[in-house]
Amino acid sequence: MSETIPDDPFAPAISLIFSETTLQIPEKSTLIGRLTSIADLSQAENIQVSWQVQDSEKCLGECRFGEHAIRIIGVAQPLPNECIDRTIHVSHWQAQIKSAMRQHAAHLKLLYTGTHPDPAEKMIALYSLAHAFENENLLGIVNEKAWTAHPAGEFLSPEMVLSYRQEFPIFLWVGYVKFFVDKKRYWLATKGHHIFDVPDLACFIESEAEGTVIPDQFSNIFYYLYENDVVVTTGDTLEIGQTGQYLRFGEVPEEAAYLLGPSGTLVIDKIKPNEAAGQSSE
Repeated sequence: MSETIPDDPFAPAISLIFSETTLQIPEKSTLIGRLTSIADLSQAENIQVSWQVQDSEKCLGECRFGEHAIRIIGVAQPLPNECIDRTIHVSHWQAQIKSAMRQHAAHLKLLYTGTHPDPAEKMIALYSLAHAFENENLLGIVNEKAWTAHPAGEFLSPEMVLSYRQEFPIFLWVGYVKFFVDKKRYWLATKGHHIFDVPDLACFIESEAEGTVIPDQFSNIFYYLYENDVVVTTGDTLEIGQTGQYLRFGEVPEEAAYLLGPSGTLVIDKIKPNEAAGQSSE
């Protein structure tokens, strides 16, 4: 496979990781049949699957349906160690689940190249195709651009995939990563917001109580910005619900440039209500 696939940081992509040392690619008819089990893909004649390379060691192909196009790149090798360290290792699943995922022997990358304008629909398309490739050797899904991973579980069932349209699965599609500055204090940062045209968020955590509260605040801010198409920048403030508590968005410190995401990262800090007069409410 000599073709080079351009790395667009804003193009959604996931990797399926398998325990077997060979790629087990279903027949075209099987792939199409599994895709048609997703309600929106009930017309099999509208689904196209093509292969440039396909054997037990590697594959390169494409799947098209509707406005969606997905490149398929498979290799009978584990993901690079750097990717494993940045995704599986820092994910928040139990140790035994992460250990199993780390032991994968082959992977299949699905890279979105279609034209659908909705980033959530792009992710649903990727998960629909992942469902078509699922087998008993599938250990999990790695999302390198969101610095996260999750076990296969029921997350690829047709019912679950379709439910992502009603309830955005932030715990699957967004990473929450700790960057320690000493044994107790750390930066908590989101990864993957840029896929949904939202800046990533970061907060400096100095206590256990903060570390418990901030992830929920990150989620609420994301939903508010994403669902209402709100643009925020450095200096803007936001009320947390109707609690009278306010946050200010600030710049990432120069020494913490590793927090920056492709769409930028904003640091959140608590402020007093009188510092936020006239600002928006989440």
